[in-house]
Amino acid sequence: MRHLTADELVTLGERFDVDVDADRAADLTGTVNAMLDDLDALDDLAPVADAPSPTGADPGARTWSDPVDDPHGAVAADCSVPPSASGHLDGVAVGIKDVVAVAGVPMRCGSATMRGVVPATDATVVDRLRAAGAAITAKTACDEFAGSARGTTGHGAPITNPHDDERTAGGSSGGSAAAVASGRVDAALGTDTGGSVRIPASFCGVVGYKPTYGLVPLTGVVENTYTQDHVGTFTEGLDDAAALVAAMAGADESDPASLAAAGRSGYRVGGYRDAVADPPAPADLRIGVLAEGTGEGVADRVEERTDTAVDALADAGADVHTVSVPSFHDGRPIKNALSFVELATHWRDGAAPYRRGGVDETLQTGFARARAAASGELSDFYTSKLLAGAQVVDAHDGRPYVRAQAARERLRGAFEDALDGVDALLLPTMPDVAPRIDSVGDWSYDYARNTRAANVTRLPAVTVPNGRVAGLPVGLQLMGPAFGDARLLSVAAAVESTIRDGPS
Repeated sequence: MRHLTADELVTLGERFDVDVDADRAADLTGTVNAMLDDLDALDDLAPVADAPSPTGADPGARTWSDPVDDPHGAVAADCSVPPSASGHLDGVAVGIKDVVAVAGVPMRCGSATMRGVVPATDATVVDRLRAAGAAITAKTACDEFAGSARGTTGHGAPITNPHDDERTAGGSSGGSAAAVASGRVDAALGTDTGGSVRIPASFCGVVGYKPTYGLVPLTGVVENTYTQDHVGTFTEGLDDAAALVAAMAGADESDPASLAAAGRSGYRVGGYRDAVADPPAPADLRIGVLAEGTGEGVADRVEERTDTAVDALADAGADVHTVSVPSFHDGRPIKNALSFVELATHWRDGAAPYRRGGVDETLQTGFARARAAASGELSDFYTSKLLAGAQVVDAHDGRPYVRAQAARERLRGAFEDALDGVDALLLPTMPDVAPRIDSVGDWSYDYARNTRAANVTRLPAVTVPNGRVAGLPVGLQLMGPAFGDARLLSVAAAVESTIRDGPS
């Protein structure tokens, strides 16, 4: 590595808040440069892997192209990445959100700053899907670095809703939702930090599932907010959601969060497909309707759809009663404190990320270069989040972050108490139907009002279609206990089949 001068050490110390004056820097230069010399051995110990060619004569080779016939702006790149083995996903075409690495296929993360970045390795979830027989046929469009729920902050045109192209598909995984809803792919992956799977799934009228934190590995996923990031699924039905998680779930040695989850009490993997194939009868369901999920901030027409679903469940024999989590709305400041600080420090460090193992060097380098060159190219929304986090770190010594971690545990405990004695908590997924694209900047619409709590608490959650109002889909969300994913999916299947034939 290049040696540093004493003046460069002073400058570097200023950047990283290490107090080094000129005299001290002169004394330290020799030691620092000797330490850097030790790192040169890494070039031989871990050479950079060659990325698979995006072209080639081999019929099994990975190929990609700019999207064609993409009226909703749902696709970042068309691609052909064949399965690596045969399994229960044979014949399934899957779209992958463009913050999840697919080797040999450009990865833009919805940002102009990531031009030219091509991962050399697949994310763990991509590897596992291919091993189960799935083919990867698209990288799906998203908000810039998965940092917005609006579907409008990504590089290129807004992602439009297949049910009304003047309305947003939502974000940040809007491309995945629109691709499934329009039939462009059979299923898709997204990431969910505050609702970014369930929000667009609700808007687009498909099933969106966010597993328990740590159940599905994050290795190969560009970080947004590490302690709240989840890989989730978009499908037409719950059987397909179960099939995807069956392929992806399980500990990954390259993801510390995954390993930590595997060591927790109650950790369970498997049984998803069987659970959905044999759901409980409605009369065996115990559903807690979350009182704080409605009221101020939720449109009357959405509350009416939710009430209709609740009535259908009760009429079918389900035990349905109201439960309360008075601290429910505390999730907003908790989530924002965690998100802003983790985002700002992640960006400052040029990390893609340092906090996980198994990081593709080409991805790390690309992200770091993007960060260095991005000052004027990031969206206003993403820049604002970065600056808010920087202020918390710089002016408040990160104390709000510590408080948010403590508050997170209290909120999680409150939800665990509410789940005691019921199979799932029920609430509307979104406060209203998909907004018009020309109004998505209206801050009165709190996209994550009802979804962020599952990220803060790290509990599993799923949204299923719940009819329509004014021709636009409405979603119904169910939350379950940690690692009770199989049971939650089976309950969701029972709920979905019970409400499916209700009035529109």
